[in-house]
Amino acid sequence: MINLDRVSRTFQTRTGDLEALRDIDLEVEEHQFLAVVGRSGCGKSTLLRLVAGLLTPTAGTITIDGTPVRQPRPEVALMNQRPALLPWRTAFGNVMLPVEILRRPRAAYRARAAELLDSVGLAGFHQRRPHELSGGMQQRVALCRALIQQPRILLMDEPFSALDALTREELATQLQAIHMAQSVTTVFVTHSIQEAVLLADRVVVLSPRPGRVRQVLEVDIPRPRSFGHNAHLTDVASCVAELHDLLLRD
Repeated sequence: MINLDRVSRTFQTRTGDLEALRDIDLEVEEHQFLAVVGRSGCGKSTLLRLVAGLLTPTAGTITIDGTPVRQPRPEVALMNQRPALLPWRTAFGNVMLPVEILRRPRAAYRARAAELLDSVGLAGFHQRRPHELSGGMQQRVALCRALIQQPRILLMDEPFSALDALTREELATQLQAIHMAQSVTTVFVTHSIQEAVLLADRVVVLSPRPGRVRQVLEVDIPRPRSFGHNAHLTDVASCVAELHDLLLRD
């Protein structure tokens, strides 16, 4: 579905060229959940913006279903680190924003918006404005906003990084449930090894800058997954340890 063929990206700065990514070969299958991990500055967010069509490769090609990515596409949704909610809109109004931007009939999406908010634990908060919501609640609204248009591809750039550990785990569990129910093709950038193992079918480990694909780890653990006591705890711990060792390499 998503194919990156020898993709590189270099930025021009005042002090010279900055090579963020080099020769990335990667394929993401439809309905797959792919996590991307690596040290700070290795090009994870750049990779996501290239797939989103917000940046163009310096070299190589990116295609979705064989069509080159040259600009943002309506079937691709992007969720960033910060929720960036409009402060004058309610939670429900923020979720409905993409519907209005894409000029789709509002009535056809009202029920879906309500169902999405309820599914992430925001029943009773539909009419609250952002300042009345916690950081975790705001990010739940942002997730619903990304999903309202029923995207084929969901790109997520460290969406839970600013949250406390327990809220992060709770949101990751909810995202896992949403993915199991809707099977949206997802590319998820994270610093958290645990998050990657909890969520992903495959984990791409990038080398330090310039980012290159060091290894792709298959996470063959039945869902749902958790870090609590369960039948797959040993498998989860083994994957976490393997990723940890890969990231510690120079």
